[in-house]
Amino acid sequence: MSGRRGGIKDTRFRWPGFPGSGEVPFVISGDLDDLRDTIDEAMEQYHKDTCIRFVPRTNQRDYIKIEKQQGCWSYVGKQPNGGAQTVSLGEGCQPLGTVVHELGHAIGLFHEHQRSDRNSYIRVFERNIKEGYEGQFNRTKPKDEAIYSRYDITSIMHYGNYAFSKDPGNLKTMEAKNGQPLLEPYDKPGLNPRDIQSIKGLYKCKK
Repeated sequence: MSGRRGGIKDTRFRWPGFPGSGEVPFVISGDLDDLRDTIDEAMEQYHKDTCIRFVPRTNQRDYIKIEKQQGCWSYVGKQPNGGAQTVSLGEGCQPLGTVVHELGHAIGLFHEHQRSDRNSYIRVFERNIKEGYEGQFNRTKPKDEAIYSRYDITSIMHYGNYAFSKDPGNLKTMEAKNGQPLLEPYDKPGLNPRDIQSIKGLYKCKK
């Protein structure tokens, strides 16, 4: 892939409007009222620089339900079965970068560090990964990923040096081959230019 960034290749996982845009209906559960401003700010990053539009749900069948479950997670792309799909923002998921990251999954972005070409850019120390979280570091098969920008260790979709470590702060689960620190999504301000490039490619944005 010569250093390009990945989203889900199967176009069934795109939101309505593709190609050229993507409209993602959403609802926010009442227990996240204190996070609404952050969610709005995260969505605005997509609105400002891409053709993705998060719109309050009216009667759309397919939509994301942003709610407070356990952990920070989302399905990748619009699920073919349709209906409501969860974006979980549980305890510890309040930072802006974390919200932008999970919305990235919801529109169809994979983790950057799971790209099939990642071994050219980072080292993964499997022995240091907490038991049960090994899947967070599996590489994506080339046939399943759509690539639109160079590999980027600063991507909002890239985990940090100690992600899911058995001993955070001491045992790294990943390191960049160029020696640059890997930051967690919660330590980043949001989308960077290559994230934006990737989203535009994924949805064939016209602007």
